[in-house]
Amino acid sequence: MGSLLTLAVFAAVVIFKLTEQPFLWTLLVWTVSSFLGAAALSGSWPRAVQINFAAVLLVLTGYEGYLVMREMAVDPTHIQGDYTIDYFDADKLLGYGPAKSRVATAQKYHDDTLIYSVRYTIDDRGLRVSPPSKAPLLGCVLFFGGSVTFGEGVEDDEALPYQVGLLTDHRYRVYNFAFHGYGPHQMLAILESGRADEIIRCRPSHVVYQAIIPHVERAAGLAIWDKQGPRYIRKQGGGVVLAGRFDDAEVNPPWKLWLGRWLTYDTLFGQRRAANDVEIKLYAEIVDAARLFVEQQFHDAEFHMLIWDNDELASHDRVMQALEVKDLQLHHISDVLLGYSEDKARFELSAYDHHPDAAAHAMIARYIVQNILGYQPDSDSHVVH
Repeated sequence: MGSLLTLAVFAAVVIFKLTEQPFLWTLLVWTVSSFLGAAALSGSWPRAVQINFAAVLLVLTGYEGYLVMREMAVDPTHIQGDYTIDYFDADKLLGYGPAKSRVATAQKYHDDTLIYSVRYTIDDRGLRVSPPSKAPLLGCVLFFGGSVTFGEGVEDDEALPYQVGLLTDHRYRVYNFAFHGYGPHQMLAILESGRADEIIRCRPSHVVYQAIIPHVERAAGLAIWDKQGPRYIRKQGGGVVLAGRFDDAEVNPPWKLWLGRWLTYDTLFGQRRAANDVEIKLYAEIVDAARLFVEQQFHDAEFHMLIWDNDELASHDRVMQALEVKDLQLHHISDVLLGYSEDKARFELSAYDHHPDAAAHAMIARYIVQNILGYQPDSDSHVVH
């Protein structure tokens, strides 16, 4: 029994040094060793305890194997073009962002089927381009959000912020601060740091944050692509404060990074898990902090939040409850895109990409122009159909 245990420990050490999925193979070795050890034991009680221990290991091994197989499954969806080459850049404040002053092509395929082929034009300030404005200006609108607001999968002039500029006959200056994978923590960091002030050339009249339910996980630091993003924590008595980055050592010590290689742990307790109630409240606090900043620093500016409500998601009701107790001007996409709740696919790029299509961007832009800005377009000539 002792030599079997020694062999299992030695095998585990070797496995951790040589394999990409060390916990799976270690669990497998320990499961086999436990069953062999049970067979070598004398006495019914010691043998029964050992067999039960081996059975627990077997279940853990099976679940870890399932997660590994799912992780290794080949995704037939892939992106080609300049998007894959020097498009993303490091950002000390936000974690990452777009490379400035460039045009990136992006073609997305599902196997050999083309989903979209577009260009993303990034200006010298690191924002996706917006239409030019003309005097006299009626207002200035700052847009925040992730890929939905940025306009992933649609052309520059089809993205929501660009459409708002067109629909207001260029009388509103618009800025698209959104980017792929961003959440409300990047929005708040841009506002609090003064970066928005450095970029804009007008006094904001409106700030629009477009959200999806998974932004909760992003704000909690659970997005695997956003390891260096700004980390906010709740303060006693309410509100939030910037406390560093998601990858700070006090938040992610070496032992946690080591355990993160165990997919079972990471799925239940680590970065692959869903946000809990505390993190949902943190999310609502971050959004509300952005609202307070806008109202206090920009005085007469209005803060509006559009959320893609999706009651098919387990956390939907809890997220909505956390937001509704805040003093937010909240707009539900199900009230903007008529028929969205019954048939979400109508507004998507593809069955293989759930980002909104150009027509959905145009409909949301029209809603913003008419119901938030209070502007009535003179014609439909600029609307993307």
